[in-house]
Amino acid sequence: MHYTWFVVNTLAWLTLFADCLVAFILCVLVCEAVSRCSSRMLQWIDRHALVLMLVVSTLAACGSLFLSDVAGWTPCKDCWYQRIFMYPQVVLLTIALWRRDRGIAVSILALSLIGIVISIAHYHEQLQLIWHPDAVAAPCDSTGVSCAKTPTLKLGYITIPVMAMSAFALNIVGSLIVLRKPRHSHRVSSSLV
Repeated sequence: MHYTWFVVNTLAWLTLFADCLVAFILCVLVCEAVSRCSSRMLQWIDRHALVLMLVVSTLAACGSLFLSDVAGWTPCKDCWYQRIFMYPQVVLLTIALWRRDRGIAVSILALSLIGIVISIAHYHEQLQLIWHPDAVAAPCDSTGVSCAKTPTLKLGYITIPVMAMSAFALNIVGSLIVLRKPRHSHRVSSSLV
């Protein structure tokens, strides 16, 4: 599977891009709140938020399925919990786009907040094993799968939980942009469909 590392490297670079994008958008949100004027970039993201969040959740779901089903990396218990909070977003966002329902942002925000907490805890566990390699790492679950032997550490910080964390962070930011101001209608403009 010579293409596995190509996919892993691509996912790592997408994760780095996502992290930079989240930081940039948060800065723009803060500037918008301070100056009380709306940014064109945020207006564009607001108009396309459901599509963008669907792309993020679809890439995350496909990436995790590739790692487990094609590359053969067995997901641990914490990885499964993260999947539980990411996979439904693909279905929910698809239905929301079809129905033109921006109100789904509340559900996406809730799923992503829970998912990012799990990702942070999972990454913390991995960091402890990286920083203290002599520590005995118990398997995450009864199958014996453990994060002690994480198959990837890219760009000095990116592991599989960081990839999930970045996807959750993007969908949190996207949801917050949709929810940041009251609207008369939670419908997507027809130009997006």
